[in-house]
Amino acid sequence: MKKIGQYMITSCMLFPCIPVSSQINQAHFTNDICLPSKLYLLSGTQNDIFVEPLVKRWRPYDDVVRFSGTARYKRMLQHVASINMPKDNTTVTISLINQDNFDTIKTITSAVIVGEKGNGSDTITVSILGDSFTNGAFFKDALLTSGSVPKIKLIGLRDALDSPGQFDEGRGGWTLADYFSVSTERTQSYNGFWQPDGNYKYWGSTHFWKLANEIRLKPKNKWTFDETYWTGRFSTYSFLFDTATGYKLKPEVNDIMYDNTLKNYVQFDGSKWKNVTYNNFTWHFNYGKYLSMWKLKAPMILAEFLGSNDFSNAPYPGRIDFSKWNTHIKEVAASYFKAVPNGKFAIMIPPSTSGTLDNQSGRFTTKEHACMWELRKNIIETFDNKESEKIFLVDAAIAIDNYFGFNFTEDSAYTKPYAAYEGKERIAVQAGNPHPYPNYPTMGYSLAAFIQKYRR
Repeated sequence: MKKIGQYMITSCMLFPCIPVSSQINQAHFTNDICLPSKLYLLSGTQNDIFVEPLVKRWRPYDDVVRFSGTARYKRMLQHVASINMPKDNTTVTISLINQDNFDTIKTITSAVIVGEKGNGSDTITVSILGDSFTNGAFFKDALLTSGSVPKIKLIGLRDALDSPGQFDEGRGGWTLADYFSVSTERTQSYNGFWQPDGNYKYWGSTHFWKLANEIRLKPKNKWTFDETYWTGRFSTYSFLFDTATGYKLKPEVNDIMYDNTLKNYVQFDGSKWKNVTYNNFTWHFNYGKYLSMWKLKAPMILAEFLGSNDFSNAPYPGRIDFSKWNTHIKEVAASYFKAVPNGKFAIMIPPSTSGTLDNQSGRFTTKEHACMWELRKNIIETFDNKESEKIFLVDAAIAIDNYFGFNFTEDSAYTKPYAAYEGKERIAVQAGNPHPYPNYPTMGYSLAAFIQKYRR
């Protein structure tokens, strides 16, 4: 028998462990649920809807979520509901019910939107802007290897993980605000979206591109984690820069770089590079300039998948100010639509569940859940029902299993009940939090369904 979170795990049964203080806590806390008005489900696929991401605080000993609606469920369990044969014009209804008197606290209904798996004969261009989830290619199985989204071309500057010819814009550890700042360091991923106004173009730092070339040419060198994580996978576009200096090989007038040796910005005047300063220019997020500079095809769908690094460690979940984050999202959308007027902008709802308190990193997961649920609620309240503005919500978070969606460590330093213990029992300790690596294939289903629904 093993304990995972609030559950005791035996062969295949889950039993809630009822805290003594549950009734006391209930008097000081009001639970809640949230779900976008539309759920994108993939045909011919088991689409799982997990309860924990939907609930403000997962408290099965007091409040539970029950599923109903017109959708045909394969299973409806305490922890998850699954739809194997989704149909358009059906609904998923969730109700938050308190088990003291079986009062229904809140009920939400979402429309099922089905993307037909495998349909499409023309190329569909998609770009994903994100953090470590995108950096780690959460989308690979659903979009690239399963055949669910045929003839997809992923647009970006980073070579997608283990996917030759496909690209992404994932940068581990980044917040949305990081995409509104300049990149100058050797091991700081180049940000092609933050550009000076006018005819000026920022190409990054010399030592960054020098390192990117070195990693491309000598991939088996003993590179540090920072070197490969931040500068690796820019190999395809590193060819545009000098291997010895990192400078652009064929500079044009008004090209700008940061010279790490000089510790200064430089601008090409047609014959040489001259010193300038950051404040000589006015900078903005410019999606159109990013596309034109790098000669990239315009993605018909731009998916944004950020937020975990922005808010998961906020000090007080109920006091988070989302106003700047929301403004940045609107600026990204506006910049994208200026460059691609007929495109579609998908805001992917980030994970609001990141495993149990028994985890190798010691992360305070229950607090992270609370913070990220507040972001989830903010995204739905701010950006839902914006289809007329070509803004869509894609709920990736509901596919994450808080208990079995994560890897587990076999390291006895973590799993033995105590140092001198000689028995066979072990504590189930998660590893890799907050990344649900085993769940990555299913995390991408909602995005695959969205692409299939709206591809042209």
